Amino acid sequence: MSDKHVLILGCGYTGVALAQRLAFKGEPVVGTTRTEARASIIRTRGAHPIVWDGEDVQALAPWRGRIRAVVCSIPPAVEPNGDFTDPTAAILEFFADQPLDAFVYISSTSVYGDRGGEAADEETPCAPDSPRGHARLTIERQVLEAAVPGMVVRPAGIYGPGRSQLHRMAAGKYRLVAGGGAFTNRIHVTDLAGLVEAAIKRGERGRIYLGSDLEPATQRAVVDHVVETYGLPAPVDMPLAEARIRLNKNVLAMVTGSKRLDPQRTLAALRYRLRFPTYREGLADVWQRERVDIEALVQR
Repeated sequence: MSDKHVLILGCGYTGVALAQRLAFKGEPVVGTTRTEARASIIRTRGAHPIVWDGEDVQALAPWRGRIRAVVCSIPPAVEPNGDFTDPTAAILEFFADQPLDAFVYISSTSVYGDRGGEAADEETPCAPDSPRGHARLTIERQVLEAAVPGMVVRPAGIYGPGRSQLHRMAAGKYRLVAGGGAFTNRIHVTDLAGLVEAAIKRGERGRIYLGSDLEPATQRAVVDHVVETYGLPAPVDMPLAEARIRLNKNVLAMVTGSKRLDPQRTLAALRYRLRFPTYREGLADVWQRERVDIEALVQR
């Protein structure tokens, strides 16, 4: 095992899952976070935390020469008018002269925009229709054109323990927009962590990978499954006209955009087999782990 570390920049929900996965296998891992509270969580997962605000990249100088791969999971700060701030360009410059095995940027499927229910894969042209999607696409291009061995992973909706549709529906925080006819896609955080690990090991410079399970489904289909299988209360429907008033552009694009993601090329290229190939297996895993906590949300 190499004594060089994997550096996870922005070690949040996905980053912590990845850190735990790598550390369990004996891989030295460093993860950045903005808070001491999150640093404690990172530490319990077997990784070394760095409290860093994401601004002065020279704060990472003590780790020069000690990093073999970088995973960047820092989301851009996007204004309603589309302006955004993001440290990725400075990070890429900082690592440009270092011998990395991989620089993996975790992006978003918002770069595709609304495809009206049509299929999308790694080679589908991007047409973002939200400020966040435009920002993500700009950053992707920075990564793929940089001097580092850059690659991009575009995850669909990420869920898992502590964060899932089960939790939102139980707490009454989920709304179906315009009847829920839009096709949605998702990936269990365990599988996303596995795909990122595979990208570090087997990914190719300049490639785009898609993080999604194998079954796109309408919002209504997933809601009906949750109600029928787990007995959680059905959500209230929000008319499209109301959604356009109440939701910001990023959220509106997310809940109304309809596309069916096909990750087959990614799974073959990275030689990764999904542990949770559809939302049914993934939600069942969350329910088994956290049923008591989820049911308690309904009683509040």
